[in-house]
Amino acid sequence: MTITHFAVIAVSAYLLGSLSFAIIVSKATLGKDIRNYGSGNAGLTNAYRTMGAGKTLFVLLGDIAKGAAAVAIGALLCGPIGKLVAGIFVILGHMFPVYFGFRGGKGVLVGAVMLALFDWRVFLVAFALFLIAVIVTRWISLGSILGAVSFPITTFAFYRDPVLTAMAFGMAAAVIFMHRANIMRMLRGQENKFSFKSKKSIETAPSGAEGTAASTDGASDGEGSAK
Repeated sequence: MTITHFAVIAVSAYLLGSLSFAIIVSKATLGKDIRNYGSGNAGLTNAYRTMGAGKTLFVLLGDIAKGAAAVAIGALLCGPIGKLVAGIFVILGHMFPVYFGFRGGKGVLVGAVMLALFDWRVFLVAFALFLIAVIVTRWISLGSILGAVSFPITTFAFYRDPVLTAMAFGMAAAVIFMHRANIMRMLRGQENKFSFKSKKSIETAPSGAEGTAASTDGASDGEGSAK
């Protein structure tokens, strides 16, 4: 990988990642910023909890599209290592979007898209752990963390490549770091459990008034955002 290739992949992936569709959809359809409601995170779980399934579908499709586009650019220029470089920077963009004051989500959905396009075997292991954890505990955050933990392990198991494994470890560490408040709540037994019932708190909030978003340490949001 040349410096030019790295720069093109990194910059394009970061700018794509910075397209925070939870914020875009909430502002475009409701004229409100999702970060002022629910958990305060600009991610898929908070979008579902505060906006409902219909609007969250657009968030889902947007985040999948930006992750796929970033990884496609990386793959086209540099193959597997390009996919991981793109994955790192699209996740960073999702977490710290330049267009929205560097306050985004937790990178789980975008990371899952990257895994699926990087290696379906790595993705299946992570997704299986996610599903098992969520089914047993109803904690999306725990499923997200376990999926992230599996990434560098399965990457090493399938590729035996220290560079790819180190990159996978970095991405996993970033996702886990973004869930640090969730980890503390789980240890205290205070983490909220996922429910298919949406409160649509943005829609029901008085016009012109901001909702009371929970602080980073006070609310549960598995994706938070990753999305």
